[in-house]
Amino acid sequence: MWMIILLALLIYSFVRGTFEDEPVTRKNLVIIPGYALVMMICSLAEEDFNHKLLLTTLLLVVGILIGLFQASRVTVTDTHEQDPYGRQIIKVKCNWPYLFGWIIVFVIDIAIEFADQASISGDAVFQELIKEILKDLSSIAFFSFSNEWFVWVLTVATSFAYGITLLVRYPKIRQAVVRRHRKS
Repeated sequence: MWMIILLALLIYSFVRGTFEDEPVTRKNLVIIPGYALVMMICSLAEEDFNHKLLLTTLLLVVGILIGLFQASRVTVTDTHEQDPYGRQIIKVKCNWPYLFGWIIVFVIDIAIEFADQASISGDAVFQELIKEILKDLSSIAFFSFSNEWFVWVLTVATSFAYGITLLVRYPKIRQAVVRRHRKS
């Protein structure tokens, strides 16, 4: 029972956060995609990559399309404030496409897991859902949980496509994530 309550609270927090303005950070647009790329390369090196080349390519294409879709209705707000480094504080609201894209990625992850293992329990889906929501809500969880190679492939594709779309479409976001020295 407590797991259902935990899941309900996590889903509520995740969905609510999707429709709230959150500051753009270098962590979300640069560090997480970069880390996911390194982890994807490491996890594919451990696999029989030739066997998974077609699926990896397909997942990269699908992930890029999902990332572009997720960035399609982002609302960007300039707060007209600056951080300690003199960068503008820009906030984004992800909206429905981000949530739908996240659900599609989760369904793809579960489908591949099911195809790979030939059976998957409801409990395993439940645990995977909690893990994925925690990863999206917390950087600590993102960097702590281990993932299968296909999860890293989708994470790289969606996060790079989403981030690059925002950086290209909104110059103020580009300015907000540029590295600068702290003001004296």
